[in-house]
Amino acid sequence: MGEPRDSLALSNLLICHESESCLNEQQQDDDDDETKIERSDEQQKPHCFATIGDDDEDYVAELVRKENRRFDDDDDKPTKTTSSLDRLIAIDWILATRTRFGFQHQTAYIAISYLDLFLHKRFIGKDESWAIRLLSVASLSLAAKMEERVVPGLSQYPQDQDFVFKPDVIRKTELLILSTLDWKMSLITPFHYLNYFLAKISPDLNQSVSKELVLLRSSESLLALTKEISVTDNRQYVVAAATTLLASSTSSDIRLTREEMGNKFGSVSWWTSNENDNVYSCYERMQEIEERKHMTPPELAVPGPVVGSGSGAKRRLSFDDSDQPSSSSPDAKRMRRL
Repeated sequence: MGEPRDSLALSNLLICHESESCLNEQQQDDDDDETKIERSDEQQKPHCFATIGDDDEDYVAELVRKENRRFDDDDDKPTKTTSSLDRLIAIDWILATRTRFGFQHQTAYIAISYLDLFLHKRFIGKDESWAIRLLSVASLSLAAKMEERVVPGLSQYPQDQDFVFKPDVIRKTELLILSTLDWKMSLITPFHYLNYFLAKISPDLNQSVSKELVLLRSSESLLALTKEISVTDNRQYVVAAATTLLASSTSSDIRLTREEMGNKFGSVSWWTSNENDNVYSCYERMQEIEERKHMTPPELAVPGPVVGSGSGAKRRLSFDDSDQPSSSSPDAKRMRRL
């Protein structure tokens, strides 16, 4: 039986036909640990802190229409799904690296979105965990170039004890992601909607819950949710609405009913009753995440999963542009070295 149409042999797909000049213009020397790309302060401004204007109602309604069209027109349903554990490990790496570099929350969210959109179109087998790790590095690098004022060189991204990816390999994977996503990298995310929903459903915040705190809670909840569901599973305004409801609550014990939640959106002109079920389902999922967080004592919290070699000794694979893997283990010999 042949491979499914959407299966992924990453070592072969990395032989791209696209030109690398577009990436080289942004990153002239990725082997230099001091390589950085600086953007203006205006470009750096986070979406979630944008000022709400008088014309935001029409602007948000247009974003929603675009999302609905894309969501309804998505006929590319995957026939197989990539390992959820490998995906979780990749997300843990993205979140840890976001903290290390001081990236914005939305940068990590966009990186995870690139990863999920790629996996929505391509299947990666359970024996190719290295491929998802490589995709996570390339996804975060691309997201940083889209969102951050200071962007690390590719050689600065942290490596683990199992896999080492050379800058040229990461750059080729960036091109693969760009090609797979048809170079559509400006995504609509929940961060576009946060201020809007905050103004609509919580116009008079309790003094004990500042707007800045609600936005921070929302950002953290959005990243936590990515571990539970794929970004492709929901429309982003649905996720944003649920997040704002949860983050603006004055107590974790407060749980809205479906009717109470529906009443919150009464002032949203384009809102329909059909959205209530989707938002409430997402809201309950996020409530469960928060409850688990509060029920787990810090000393019992389990750190993020670590990729292992499956044996007592660690296997370190180094990926570059040659044809053979640097590890001499039997498993490594079965993989082309990128």
